[in-house]
Amino acid sequence: MQNPETGSEHSEDDRTAVFNPVELAIQDRHLSGKRTSLAAETLAARKVYAEELKRDLDEIMKAIMEEESLDKALSLLSKKYAIERTLLAAERNILAEERNLLGEKRTRASIKRTELSEKRSGLSRIRTLLSKNRSFMAEKRTIMAQQRTFLAKARTELAFIRTGVAFVALGTGLTRYFGFGWWTIMDGTIFLMGVAMIVIGIYYYLPTRQKEGRLIDIIKQKEEELMRRKPRIMVLDDDVSVGNTLKLYLKKSGYEVEVFMNPHVAKQRLEATQFDVVITDMLMEGMTGLQILQLVKRISPNTQVIMITRMQMSQNFIESAKEDLFDYFTKPVNIKDLQASVKRAIEERMLV
Repeated sequence: MQNPETGSEHSEDDRTAVFNPVELAIQDRHLSGKRTSLAAETLAARKVYAEELKRDLDEIMKAIMEEESLDKALSLLSKKYAIERTLLAAERNILAEERNLLGEKRTRASIKRTELSEKRSGLSRIRTLLSKNRSFMAEKRTIMAQQRTFLAKARTELAFIRTGVAFVALGTGLTRYFGFGWWTIMDGTIFLMGVAMIVIGIYYYLPTRQKEGRLIDIIKQKEEELMRRKPRIMVLDDDVSVGNTLKLYLKKSGYEVEVFMNPHVAKQRLEATQFDVVITDMLMEGMTGLQILQLVKRISPNTQVIMITRMQMSQNFIESAKEDLFDYFTKPVNIKDLQASVKRAIEERMLV
């Protein structure tokens, strides 16, 4: 219904009231991922509102020009000034929201740059790990070649010892069979030669076996150094402050921590490396908590998942996720409880 004085289809109270619920929704942190679209809708609504005010202003100007009564003209003129003030405020709001949208675009661009940097960092870590593996394999091949050389040498020395044993047995047998006589000198010489071969063989054989044992120890030590690593944790939360805080405390506990704000980038990282624990927010950009849980379990079934949320989880969600979800916390999170839960999750991961 039109306003009889301004010709507008809605009163000013009707039009301004439409913005309050939208603005409150934009400020609601639970609507993560909807803020930009709601802000764009609000901006479009404000622009429509400003156009309506301009039309009202034109109608009042026409009414003032056609009005012959001075009192009514003054009344219309005061309404004109009120509409102009409202229009000026609306235009200021439009400018402010355009700046907010531009700021959000810049923030998203910054997040994308951060994610790209994290992805490059992850690829760099993978390349470093592959380089270490290649270096280890080259060292292992060299050590195994040395080990084969020592083994061949040990076999030669062992054969030398066996020959000495055979000579000792031969000299002893000849002496016992023929008895003592001038030929005993030859039998004794064979016996002493066998003893000398046994002593010399043992003298060289034992150090060779020790060197071979040291090479085996070196290989084991290299393998342990390669396999030894800190427990790896992924933190997935679109709130930068939450991610950085959790990273700070978990790194102090001796864990290797990587923080992601986009689940799709985190998916690529999960495909590239193994994480022991994933700590994730329940509501992310375009994904529910159950979808995130299924994503992590599909890529890495043995990874333990701990979920954090601003609201109490429904019983239906808990029932559907209880087999895959290790633990969950409601924000604000108690850091000590979370650290204890992470420790239990890593212990269970090790058992698996």
